[in-house]
Amino acid sequence: MSTKNKIIIAIALIAAISFSVYYYIFIYSSNNHRQVQSETAIAITSDSLVSKYQADEKLANSLYLNKAVAVTGNLLSIDKNQEGKTTLVIGHSDSFSNVSVTMSSDAPISQKVGTPITIKGLCTGTLSDVVITDGVVE
Repeated sequence: MSTKNKIIIAIALIAAISFSVYYYIFIYSSNNHRQVQSETAIAITSDSLVSKYQADEKLANSLYLNKAVAVTGNLLSIDKNQEGKTTLVIGHSDSFSNVSVTMSSDAPISQKVGTPITIKGLCTGTLSDVVITDGVVE
């Protein structure tokens, strides 16, 4: 095989890889984003969800991980994360662990801190809090 053929094959391979990366990042990811809001959610209270994760994380993951959940509890705080997205904490102020929710949009939250709220989103597991992403107010 000549050097010219090797160069042509290398350029074709680089072009194919570049196109694949471009397609995945800019086209596939934006068109195939999961729409949690249209899914049927598992209804659960924030206290119950946290206690299930504290009791047995492996079992709780099998029940809730990557599934739509509708979590009801008291709204403890409304903040912004590093990306500028609205984040909520739901649970009890005297509790060590609560439910942390990253909202899917920056729509204002009409509920006041200390009032009950139900958020539907995607459960992504637990760190110190149970983490919910793509949240919307129910």
